[in-house]
Amino acid sequence: MKAFIACHLLMLFSCSAVAADVCRDRDAMAAGDEKALSYFRKQGEIFHPARVLKVHHPSGNKEVASYVRFGAKHYSIFTLIDPGCRAHFRKRTRQGD
Repeated sequence: MKAFIACHLLMLFSCSAVAADVCRDRDAMAAGDEKALSYFRKQGEIFHPARVLKVHHPSGNKEVASYVRFGAKHYSIFTLIDPGCRAHFRKRTRQGD
């Protein structure tokens, strides 16, 4: 019986360790903004706070939208942030200006 309880406790702790390996929303938005600005050689500026649009389950990846102004043009840059807070480019759209 003790082995059964010990096994369940071990599984419980291992599941909580996996759940703790998720990038926080604030860090995900910062990573998305940094990746978005890298396409404009850091000369653009963020004109609206980034947003976490969706969290993909069970991978924990987050889709983040960053809003960049470069000159007179406005862009929305969409990135996918993995649990290690690394940003991967998905798409760029130009807003109606």
